This record gives sequence, structure tokens and C-alpha cells, in this order.
Amino acid sequence: METKEFEVLLGACAEVAELFPEGVIYIGGIAVYLHAKNVATTSELAEFTHDADFYISFADMGDLRDIEEVTPNRRLSKHQMIKKGFEFDIYTERQSSLIVPYDMVLSSSDVYGGMRVASLEHLLVLKLMAFMDRKGSSKGDKDAKDLLRIAAVASQGGNGFRPELALPYLQDEHLALLKQVAGGPHALSLAQGNAMLAKRIRADFTSVVTSLTTPPEAEAGKPAVKRSRKP
Repeated sequence: METKEFEVLLGACAEVAELFPEGVIYIGGIAVYLHAKNVATTSELAEFTHDADFYISFADMGDLRDIEEVTPNRRLSKHQMIKKGFEFDIYTERQSSLIVPYDMVLSSSDVYGGMRVASLEHLLVLKLMAFMDRKGSSKGDKDAKDLLRIAAVASQGGNGFRPELALPYLQDEHLALLKQVAGGPHALSLAQGNAMLAKRIRADFTSVVTSLTTPPEAEAGKPAVKRSRKP
């Protein structure tokens, strides 16, 4: 995608955000882009996306229907709309199948240039679920790279990663999948063959995976107690 074309997409996203500043939270690739672009040491990893996804409150969804032509996709528990030629996937509070509830995503969200985005921790969970469904495909490769980007921003941005926000939604099979990404070829691909950068990306990702798989008691040098995880 050309820069000018992506700027049109960003403009469309900004218009929606301006209408619903508290009720719309961007997720997916557009959210990963905004996080990465706003950290100096990860801006080079930010990648344009061809569409946009957002989570919306139940009340604001009613207002959105009055403004835009919104089409239901019941099979995937979402709605879709076309704005400025771009497709938007819409997930509604209490109606979507996303694993992280809307109110939890809202409470930990960040804002860049007036656009509210899901936290890095909740993005990691949502991207991991997408990767689980799409691994082995080109979209799955993009999901894996986005997982690496999320970890890079968490490590390089200075705010760290809060595992307690992600752990309630992860099971052992999800954590095993994260370890698979850590050992896979996606870091070198994301770094475009730059071995030193790939090493840094892997280290950042390993740090996040470790925070999710090491109980706090073990980190503090205390006997480890196995944590229970909700589906």
C-alpha cells in the first residue's frame, strides 16, 4: 500500500474516533501500527494495513448504524462497513466473540492522536487468537509479526509489559504457541534480514513470553505456585 493511500485509511479511522472518542477502540493491525509508530525505536517496524478493526460500545453501535451503512456477519459475530473505500470490521460490546470483554479493553486502552487503541497486553491476546486460527497462511505470518511488534513496543517503549492483563485469557496451549513464534523465522523476516535487529526482536519477545510463563513467586526467588488460567 502506498503512503497516500494509507493516510486516507488513517483519516477514515480518525473520523470514526472523533465521533465516538470514548466508545470506539481500535484493535488489530491498525492498533499495532499506532503503538509501533509512536515509539522511536520501533517506528521502523510499523507496517501499513489495508483495513481497520474496532471494538465499539453497545450504545454507540446504535448511533453508528444511523451514520454508516453497517452489514452484519453473523457467522463471525461481527459487523462490517466500507468508509472511504476501506473495509472496517466492527466488534460490538456483549455481541462479539472476542475473548477479552469490551469493558476490560476500554479500561486499559491508550490514545494516539485522538484514536483510542487496545493496550499492548490485550492486543497480544487478540492477535494470538487470530494467529491460532490462521497460522500457516500469509495472514498468520502477519499475525506472528504483529505479536513480535507488540513485544518490541512493550520492551522499547519504556512502560514494560503487564502480564496480569493478558494471563486471565490464556491457556497453556496459547503460551506454547507464543514459544513457537519465539523460535520461528518471523523475527528475521520482520527485521528484513538484519541479524542484529532480529536478535533484539527475539530478545524483546522472549522477555514478554517469560513474564507470561514464570510465576511471580519464582521471579522473586520464592517457591513457584502454579497459576490457574481462565479460558
